Amino acid sequence: MYEFSPYIKENVEFLQKLASTKSEKKKNALLLNASAEQILAIVEICANILKFNFALTKSQKRKLARYADFYRSIARSKTEKGARNRIQQGSGIALGAILVPVLAELAAHLVQKIVN
Repeated sequence: MYEFSPYIKENVEFLQKLASTKSEKKKNALLLNASAEQILAIVEICANILKFNFALTKSQKRKLARYADFYRSIARSKTEKGARNRIQQGSGIALGAILVPVLAELAAHLVQKIVN
């Protein structure tokens, strides 16, 4: 199982809020006010999705494939500012599509740690 980075673990609440927000205006507001660590958590998720570090179902892969170029551009970002600009230019639907399966896997990972 994938060992989640500190960026992802420390920003779970932000990622959950971003994934569950339906309004594009609210998503943009969250992204505008996001800290550098929160933006880097999204970059980390995009990079790990592209490296197949998360277990995804066929339907999840199919849904994410539509936005593959968007995820690649985010994962290639060299700075937090560049990543922020790319994320804000992209679709909120694309962000939700990538965050939901990762957050589900993170929740399962945390539950498994508590049980063991």
